[in-house]
Amino acid sequence: MAWPSFEGMNDVDLAPVLEGDAAFWEELADASLFDESAELAFLDRPARSSTEGFVSSVRTDSGEALMRSLFEDAISSQTLVNLEAARQLFAVGRAFEYAREEPRIYVPVGAVERDPRAEEVDFAVRAVAFDLAQWLHLSENTVRSMAWQAEVLNRSLPRLKDLFVSGRISPQHVRAAVEACTGLPDAAAYDTYDERMAGIVEKLNPGVFARRCRLLRERLCAGTLQERHEYAHTRRRVVVEAAADAMGWLNLHASVMDLAQIEVALTAEARRLRTLPGETRTLDQLRADLAVQWLKGDTTGEEGRAGVRPFVLIDDAGRFAELLGYGPIPPKQAAAALRDAPSFRKVLADPIRPAVLNLDTTRYRPTPDQKTWLTLKFGLDEDATPFLPVGIVTGAEVDHVIERQHGGPTNVGNLAPFKPKLHRMKTVTRIRLDPKPDGGIRVRTPTGYDSDPPPF
Repeated sequence: MAWPSFEGMNDVDLAPVLEGDAAFWEELADASLFDESAELAFLDRPARSSTEGFVSSVRTDSGEALMRSLFEDAISSQTLVNLEAARQLFAVGRAFEYAREEPRIYVPVGAVERDPRAEEVDFAVRAVAFDLAQWLHLSENTVRSMAWQAEVLNRSLPRLKDLFVSGRISPQHVRAAVEACTGLPDAAAYDTYDERMAGIVEKLNPGVFARRCRLLRERLCAGTLQERHEYAHTRRRVVVEAAADAMGWLNLHASVMDLAQIEVALTAEARRLRTLPGETRTLDQLRADLAVQWLKGDTTGEEGRAGVRPFVLIDDAGRFAELLGYGPIPPKQAAAALRDAPSFRKVLADPIRPAVLNLDTTRYRPTPDQKTWLTLKFGLDEDATPFLPVGIVTGAEVDHVIERQHGGPTNVGNLAPFKPKLHRMKTVTRIRLDPKPDGGIRVRTPTGYDSDPPPF
């Protein structure tokens, strides 16, 4: 696989910049750096003011010329941004390839002469995604997306790749092209896709280009739509995202036919309610309220719903409430939570039934009281948030910081509720995740990353 070289990056054609002040650059090109008179002439050139930034010239004959100069600076800067984005994208892609080639960087394979197993290679890839995400301060999904884009460009889209590494198209264009081409049936389809998209990409903004990519893709693989839908349908899921002002998004990834029927049903019922006397809600508000009511319907028993209730924390004065893992909630919602709660407890003291938080090594699984304490402890720890699932009461896997097989006790001081994938990765790979005494999680990786290095 041929990876682009960026060694000649300083030799990029910056003609737009040069055109902005041709006389200046011609003067500099003609001058010998060892010619004192030429050097003095160059130094006598009027300096730019601090308010002009990177404008290539201030000696203009008209407003149009000045605007043209500003545009040229913006265009040349965008070219450099694109070049740097390409350099980063392919560096991330190469890191993933190297992790596959040398999984021992992250996974203790054992005998040197033994070939790594598929599971070990898989964990090395997971580990490099996590490691890079720490170094770059990006999400793991973003890092994986970059690696995937680099792989597709190298393997199947050489024309678009050449445009990207020359700085002529943006990372947004590249992402749109790669995402749309997934599932093309064969190499000939990829070649046609690459040729046609490369011919129009420089003339379109990323949004319009993404639509054209999707249209071409459907034409090239219309015969496989049923197969692709059946595969995509296996990836259906529900995702909850917290939003501002105690609101949130419920994202349902499902068949478009099912979603269309849901929308029709919601709209029809909302229109009926809209005609009732005294109804003041908009159609959007009615649809949202109906969706919440339908999804909160009595489809499970009280015991099932109570077992997955989130934690609502309310201070002793009743002035502040927080939905743990999501953020603050207004007083009326907090009052409703208290009214509907199957039970509630004081966090700092329980004189009726003291909780046992420390156990010896004879017991492996944490008790319900320990899980409750860990949920509260880490749910209120903002520095630990990136390593915990949202609403950790339902999604976390409690992990022993010091493995039980190495003598680690099942005590709250030696337990942490990580995201399930991090729990397994911490056990299998050389990546270390350790709760800090003062809060947060210390991350250490084989490549030298340390989120909390010792003082010098």
